[in-house]
Amino acid sequence: MRRADPADAHAIAETGVVGWQSAYRGLLPDDYLDGMSVDKRAIAWQSMLEADPEGRTPAWVAETAAGVLGFVSGGPPRDADVSPPTAEIYAIYLRPEAWRRGIGTALMETATAHLRSAGATELVLWVFEANARARAFYQALGWLPDGARQALLVGGQRAMEVRYRLGPSAGPQARLTGQSIR
Repeated sequence: MRRADPADAHAIAETGVVGWQSAYRGLLPDDYLDGMSVDKRAIAWQSMLEADPEGRTPAWVAETAAGVLGFVSGGPPRDADVSPPTAEIYAIYLRPEAWRRGIGTALMETATAHLRSAGATELVLWVFEANARARAFYQALGWLPDGARQALLVGGQRAMEVRYRLGPSAGPQARLTGQSIR
């Protein structure tokens, strides 16, 4: 794991698009997923990473000699009902070949440790309600739904999200045993 920098923008964007197309196939419209643009997302990531040299909204990448396998980003909470010292995980995506290899867990642990060291006592994230694989992954790491829900319009389709929260005492030591991470 290492901190992402502007040179990683294209690899992060590509990983995000491949992650969306793999994870959300069957949950979101195919034409929306097939039309996702790596180039547009790379420009957005480049801008975000260049505009944040102090790492207020940091991102990390997991890579091998072959390239970036996954990324995670986080920072201050974006919801009106959540305020610091709570932080938010904005995104975590892996290439499908990196699934179930511990890479997502390592990325989450890196982001969580950094955000906690910066003063966060709790963390939140949003996940599509129908994404059973991701929800099981978060729950295996100690995250729990906090009751908040929101509807998004994605590709002309309504998709519900649920918010998960990781409390002050939760973390790697609080993982549920006997559950596989997907």
